[in-house]
Amino acid sequence: MPDNNLHKETPLARRLFLRFWHRFCRIVVKVFYRRFEVLGIESVPENAGLILCANHINALADVVILQASTDKDIRPLARSGLFENPFLKPILEMIGAIPIYRAGDKGSNVADNAGTFSRCYEILGDNETLIIFPEGQSHSDPYLHELKTGAARMALGAVETNNVKPVVLPVGLTFTSKGKFRSDVLVHFGTPVDLNVDQQSIYDNESSSAVATINKRITEGLAAVTLNAQSWKELVLVDRLEQFFAFRHGKYRNRDLGQRFKSLQRLIDAKKLLQEHEPDRVRSLLSQIRMFERLCKCCGIKSYHLGVDYHPVFLTLYIVRITAIILLGYPLALWGIINSFIPYRLTRFFTHYFVKGWDQQDTTKMLIGLFLFPLFWGVQAFIIYRYFGMGWTMAYGISLVVGAYSAIKLRGDYRRILKDFKVFFLFLRKRELKEYLIMKRQEIETELARLVRAAKKLSERNTLE
Repeated sequence: MPDNNLHKETPLARRLFLRFWHRFCRIVVKVFYRRFEVLGIESVPENAGLILCANHINALADVVILQASTDKDIRPLARSGLFENPFLKPILEMIGAIPIYRAGDKGSNVADNAGTFSRCYEILGDNETLIIFPEGQSHSDPYLHELKTGAARMALGAVETNNVKPVVLPVGLTFTSKGKFRSDVLVHFGTPVDLNVDQQSIYDNESSSAVATINKRITEGLAAVTLNAQSWKELVLVDRLEQFFAFRHGKYRNRDLGQRFKSLQRLIDAKKLLQEHEPDRVRSLLSQIRMFERLCKCCGIKSYHLGVDYHPVFLTLYIVRITAIILLGYPLALWGIINSFIPYRLTRFFTHYFVKGWDQQDTTKMLIGLFLFPLFWGVQAFIIYRYFGMGWTMAYGISLVVGAYSAIKLRGDYRRILKDFKVFFLFLRKRELKEYLIMKRQEIETELARLVRAAKKLSERNTLE
């Protein structure tokens, strides 16, 4: 939790706003993302000046996600141009954002950064938390961009000014399907960056070896908590490989986002080594996977279908569950869809019209949705109140919340249910098909496991050399 002494000095209006802001960020993240997980939160110190260094791949949504991941009051460093936006400026000021002046921004004077850094030293001296994106700009690449030196200079400047080392903590943001509503996001807090350097070098100029050393350590720390594939094509491929581990031997392994992240990291590293030392085996494995996936796609079969036990008892329980969802959940979900259809479609339309890059998809959808949904629901509630009174308006409001929640939770379930029944009857008619697919999957699993072991040996050999 934030420092209690700090709260005593904070104006009441801002304290109340920050409480609202924390809850608001959590609600937005829970609604927008299907799964939201935080890893390594134990690395966040309780009472210390803290600099969070995060990768920047989702524009303003990154700040909302990071705030939802911790109870601390996070003060972001934001480009000065955002403070000119009449909608964002009061929010940025209330959460305590600090402007950064960049050379490429219109009307920006980089000399003003001297005041920004001085303010940051004061904030760190008061044991508050700053968030900085060392890459500089938001982007849509599946790897880290070269880091600017601002975070390193800020950390060393705080040591010189306050005679106390702040905690510099790398934070990785990983999205399963960036830009897609109800996808997944993982926030991964790393280990604190070592700020120990030659004390005299701290007082050198900005290009000193101390800055370069700390910047390198921040880069290594961020690399450890992010996925760094060479391209999106490679990341998609590695994700497909990881699914074989999730469904090994026909059995689904219930994995959290943290497990998935670690598996993807290992597979990315393994692929780089194997393409250099075992290119023929890699090509052969990829060819087998493509053939297997084409066959499954042609039959409408997903990986989890091969692990389903069609025993009469389990089948009966499944049918009972599906029946309950259809009879109880779907009517509520349909009511939520009817009341949200117009703002939902308009949000998609305006996002497509206004968005300038893939890294701005989530941010744009959040901002437009936060305007359109309350507007349409408010108009509908007013019409009901105007013609039917307060009682019906309150009932409508409750039904709206329940319906919207049901629609979100059951989103896409009807397609999955229809596909499950289709595959069930397919396996009844062609039992040998399931056996054949399981056999082919096991062959791929075996070869994949061998390649991973080979990559591990290559890595160990390179380490020794």
